[in-house]
Amino acid sequence: MSLITILTILCLLLQLAAATAALLKREQYCNSLLITGCLIAILLLIANWYAAHAPPFGNMRHVFCFFPLALSAALLLSRKSIPRSFTPYFALASSITLIGALCMPLQSSWRQMPALQSPWFAPHVTSYVLSYGLMLVATLIVLRSFALKGSHKELHLQVADRAVRLAFPFMTFGLWSGALWADAAWGRYWAWDIKEVWSLITWTIYIMYFHSQRQQPEYRRVLLLTAFIALIITFLVVNLLPKVESLHSYAQ
Repeated sequence: MSLITILTILCLLLQLAAATAALLKREQYCNSLLITGCLIAILLLIANWYAAHAPPFGNMRHVFCFFPLALSAALLLSRKSIPRSFTPYFALASSITLIGALCMPLQSSWRQMPALQSPWFAPHVTSYVLSYGLMLVATLIVLRSFALKGSHKELHLQVADRAVRLAFPFMTFGLWSGALWADAAWGRYWAWDIKEVWSLITWTIYIMYFHSQRQQPEYRRVLLLTAFIALIITFLVVNLLPKVESLHSYAQ
């Protein structure tokens, strides 16, 4: 078993333990586990970086491994707007992405292709990982709201909305920086590539969600879940389907 796999499993166990501690109202243990998990995530980033000889954001396993670190930063950014009682959703989101990483091939021989050798590479991927991680947290909170009633249900919808609002500027920056990167790499800002199209569709549905504030909560909840389905298609489906031709095929 490789060091990268061991670190991934250890980080996963720490995230699950942190989520459990938070559910049991053991805040001190939860914080300690989250800090330790963050340190392990940093070691995992370093190990992937060393193996790839480049910032390790260029394939799906690398990106999945980066989510826990990005979500740790997101948790700090959201402390003033999201109650501490919602910390388990961040740990659970990190756990889901680490399970995804373990399902991906290690690709230890992966090397950065010329199109990725750009100053836009790291900020573009980081902004999207932050936004996607927070959108996953929001989705988990919304799914939980189906089992709740009254004020608890309303609180969950409000917190999910805060998470989406925090995530959206990062998603917007990711879309904008991707266009600038495409112009530098391929000589055009937009190529109607399938991943670009689905990124725009996802961004547009979240815009629709923001413009549905006067609608009934059930409608807004369905719209938020629809947006996340589009996000999954953007992030996973167009990369993993073998017959899909894309300029972003390096992410497979």
